[in-house]
Amino acid sequence: MAECVECEEEYPDKRLELGYETCLDCGQRAAVRITNARTKQKLAEIAPRAAAGVVKTNEEPDWDREFVFEGEEEDGKDA
Repeated sequence: MAECVECEEEYPDKRLELGYETCLDCGQRAAVRITNARTKQKLAEIAPRAAAGVVKTNEEPDWDREFVFEGEEEDGKDA
């Protein structure tokens, strides 16, 4: 059994043969971090002001407004 370089848990040798130096759990955490960073980077390229949190609109939020979703009636009951 191979040993994970991050958590020192054992994982199958076959995974090491495939080139992975981490167990599945540590590999998953790393993959999520990489995916989130790439997504954030792409969103910053598409909409730099939105990624920086600087989006402004001309409308004031209407907190008292009730939204009617598709499939609902005006009184809030399902159609």
